[in-house]
Amino acid sequence: MCCSCGACVAYCNAQGFDIIKMEGYTPQIRSDAKVEDCKECGVCYYICPQTEPLMKQLNDDYRIKDEMGYIQDIIAAKTTDEKIKEMGQDGGLVTTLLMYLFDKNKIDAVIVSEYDDKFQTIPKIIFDKEELLKSSGTRYSISSNILPLKDLYNIADDIVEKHPQIYDINQIRMAFVGTPCQCRAVRKMQLLNIRPTHVIKYVFGLFCMENFDHDKLFQLVKKETNEEPTNIAKMNIKKNFFITSKENKVYEIELKKFDDAVRNHCHECDEFTSRFADISFGGSGAVQQNSMVLIRTDKGQDLIRDVIIAGYIKKFTPKKSTITEWKAKKINLLRNMTNKKINKSK
Repeated sequence: MCCSCGACVAYCNAQGFDIIKMEGYTPQIRSDAKVEDCKECGVCYYICPQTEPLMKQLNDDYRIKDEMGYIQDIIAAKTTDEKIKEMGQDGGLVTTLLMYLFDKNKIDAVIVSEYDDKFQTIPKIIFDKEELLKSSGTRYSISSNILPLKDLYNIADDIVEKHPQIYDINQIRMAFVGTPCQCRAVRKMQLLNIRPTHVIKYVFGLFCMENFDHDKLFQLVKKETNEEPTNIAKMNIKKNFFITSKENKVYEIELKKFDDAVRNHCHECDEFTSRFADISFGGSGAVQQNSMVLIRTDKGQDLIRDVIIAGYIKKFTPKKSTITEWKAKKINLLRNMTNKKINKSK
């Protein structure tokens, strides 16, 4: 059931309890000697996105009545930045919005995921917009994006020294990018008003049908394409799995061929469009080179409006006579995909 979000480890370490660690992608007690040191506070259980506690309060707070969650508006849009167009996924919206937040001094840092040369994910906190392009694109193997917060107070002095605009680590303003289960864990932590998620000001959720075990995934990629992870430039799922090599050779593979690499927790998940985000992003249903955008909160609505006005993104506009119909059609498409995921997990 564990989705490897890292929430339990981040909480426990940020409090100075230091009882658990992430071993591979599984939380573990650090040692037999540490078992007796556990405070038995139960918070790790409450904030886990796979447990039921707090869900009623969370659903009430975020006005969630069904599998889609609350939607203020739905649009399709794409970046106007040429570098992000080249490096980003679909419309490059997440990277572009983060760029805007840095430019306008609305955030000091963001939690993202990067790749190493073997397409292994690296969750990290970045403080410079110039690093954003390294994190562009979609990850299809798990990245424990809440985990970097475990070191927030250990590296506090270093952060303040390198970034003089941050005079108090508790006043830092972060954005967070994650999958539906990770966004749910962040919101549970914020509901309890516990550190270290008090520093997260914007939550960006990604559409996620399923996630893959890294080693199993790339064994199958090797089998189907004869390409090593080090020679892969980009991956994308659009009904089938598309893999682009560094020589720009594109492979299209039936998605079901990767079923054996899907992580177990994905079979228990009832979310596709990140119900608990400020804004949710994905390529499903969008016209080419655009992203679908579900705006869920007032904060998200204000941000999208400001970014469009500032010219960072270009909104796709269907014919005026069909805007209402277009929105309803797109929401219905995403609802069907969500229900497909739910039914698949039963």
